[in-house]
Amino acid sequence: MNLTLRQMRAFSVVARSASFTLAARQLNLTQSAVSMLVQQLEDELGVKLFDRTRNAVTLTEAGQQLLPLARRMLDDLRQIEEGAGDLRSLKSGVLRVVAPQLMACTWVAGVLARFERAHPQVGLRIVDGSAGDIVGTVRRGDAELGIGPERATGEDVTRSFLMHVPMRLVCAATHALAAREAVQWRELQGERWVVYSGDFSRYVEERLHAHDASLSMQTATEVRYLTTALALVGAGLGVAMVPDYARSFAANFGIRFLALRAPALNREFFVYQRRSLALSPAAQAFAQMLREQA
Repeated sequence: MNLTLRQMRAFSVVARSASFTLAARQLNLTQSAVSMLVQQLEDELGVKLFDRTRNAVTLTEAGQQLLPLARRMLDDLRQIEEGAGDLRSLKSGVLRVVAPQLMACTWVAGVLARFERAHPQVGLRIVDGSAGDIVGTVRRGDAELGIGPERATGEDVTRSFLMHVPMRLVCAATHALAAREAVQWRELQGERWVVYSGDFSRYVEERLHAHDASLSMQTATEVRYLTTALALVGAGLGVAMVPDYARSFAANFGIRFLALRAPALNREFFVYQRRSLALSPAAQAFAQMLREQA
């Protein structure tokens, strides 16, 4: 059976107007075209929908029983069209994003606030975890977009460059370096370090050795989360190197942020998404906003 929406519309409008001529005017078709659509529908269904006389068009018993179903189908279609329009215009929908926890509550939170002001009818679903969780969360479909540092993606996830994030030295407010605005790596040889990511530590060591083989970090404490590292630095257990977006926590933990020199280090951050899957209008708009803010 090959029913069409044009046939359903013709059936509904003829039933409402009780006239093929009036229905043709409402549908902006010729009378013969409307008659043909109704005839095709009757042939497909195998029942007669209208009794046609010279002066009147009336529904048959079968037509009366099928008309509510046809109108329900047309109403569902109208709702689909309206829903798609709302999604396109960002009057509805859900934005699902994953980002590292500290980035989510600092820089990403600011972009989300701007997005919410621009599109208040779009729901927000934020997954905040570790940098190592980003690709897997996108792969599983738990988030449409991921934001984070460089990670292997595999064949089913793709990434696009977002921005360089400056890395800063963090020390306690009571540290001898706290009054400085910048520090060179060679001045840090005797410092003990608090590190919070094995991948990140390896990345830093590689960059340092590429610049000067004598430079390194002497690890004092290893933790899992960046917020814990900031707290330990504030307590005087060592220094740490952290992304600049963590600066808003300086007062909370009693720490100072210093620029690093010789070498200055930046870390690349990317936007991750499922390969070959079209982004929703909300995700497209948010990705554009991320790049504008970056």
